[in-house]
Amino acid sequence: YAGTVDGTDTEADVIRVSRPGEQASNLVARLAPAVNKLATQTPKLLNAEGRSQAKRMLDEFAAAGAPPEVAGMVARLFDMDGAIGLARLARDSKTDPLALTRAFTDLGAKLGLDWAQMTATRMSPSDPWERLLVAGLARDFQQVRLKFLGRHAKGKSPAECVAAWAEKESEAVRAFRSLVGRAQAATPVAPTMLAQIASQARNLLAR
Repeated sequence: YAGTVDGTDTEADVIRVSRPGEQASNLVARLAPAVNKLATQTPKLLNAEGRSQAKRMLDEFAAAGAPPEVAGMVARLFDMDGAIGLARLARDSKTDPLALTRAFTDLGAKLGLDWAQMTATRMSPSDPWERLLVAGLARDFQQVRLKFLGRHAKGKSPAECVAAWAEKESEAVRAFRSLVGRAQAATPVAPTMLAQIASQARNLLAR
């Protein structure tokens, strides 16, 4: 369930889940149980894309001469990206955060959104407008899955909801995966390709 570790993204997650006028201490108390539960199981919850990106990040830090303990802490932040949104959704929907995270990861794997999110995270365009675009896309690929689970998983098994939806929308899912496959085969992947995938993902997951 990893994504980006940019400080602005983390701050945006906190702002997004906080209530108007809510004290920081109350927010921490509200989300800490679920976040802590996810933190203890992070290695088991990360998908292949997340593990690959975390290893790449550690290798880059090591090559740059960063102290191992500092590199490990930054990589840990990367691994935990998305935990705040998942914790909020788990609490609001009274759903086990681990079950919710597994469904979130499964949905990303079924649609290829995990690849799209990691690809957007790795991009660093020279054009400032494209940098803003890919930063927003990395967050969008996460948020569309959270919104989907928020609509479908209340009081139900998240895994069963994802499986049932994928079976019902199997033709649309295949068409979407074909779109993602064409982007994966492109060299290099352009931000506009990811923007099209994000747009189609919003439409698909709104069903």
